[in-house]
Amino acid sequence: MPLRMKSAERRAAIVREAIRLFAEHGFRGTTTRQLASALGVTEPVLYQHFPSKSDLYSAIIEAKAAEVTAHTSGLAELSRGSDDRAFFGELGELILRRYDEDPQLSRLLFFSALEGHELAELFFERLYVKFYRMVTGYIRRRIGAGAFRTVNPEIAARGLIGMISYHGLVGILFPGKLKRPERKRVVCELVTIFLDGIYRPEDPNPPVPRADSASEPSSHSTAS
Repeated sequence: MPLRMKSAERRAAIVREAIRLFAEHGFRGTTTRQLASALGVTEPVLYQHFPSKSDLYSAIIEAKAAEVTAHTSGLAELSRGSDDRAFFGELGELILRRYDEDPQLSRLLFFSALEGHELAELFFERLYVKFYRMVTGYIRRRIGAGAFRTVNPEIAARGLIGMISYHGLVGILFPGKLKRPERKRVVCELVTIFLDGIYRPEDPNPPVPRADSASEPSSHSTAS
């Protein structure tokens, strides 16, 4: 690490290296001595920027939360409309892109959960609560509009997110073992399965939404 690196740059470098080491060796398997050595600094230098491990963990959470938030603006916009296929399709893209492009995040989550680490709770509160509420809120609103069956919105949200996440998870746990279809095809088929099950039975084939359907709360999206 350059000796004249600015404080903000050094903090960011520490966080990046901490993420890499924690994702590779786990939280219990990584020491501050290893982190300092990888960065080419002393442990006291680490403590100057992060007085405690909790401070470092919080910085990791904020770094990952910022990355996730930067990619969810489109989903938030779609959540205010009623184009079901567009909303759930964007949701699927976001989830699978995370698995494909940021496997470190998944590994951090695995280690934090398996090790009973305090970071697991922080991850859930900072990265997932708002996300789940957005999806649950969308489903609840569409139920209220008469578009979806009367189901438990939270269970339905977990069901869809679970289907999509499992596909990404298998790729991390068993790389190269299973054929991986193109991402858009996976998302399209899983969203279709979900919508076929949640649309009201009297309207199993909702009409194709018009170009301005995202702004019309009562319109359906296509399941084709």
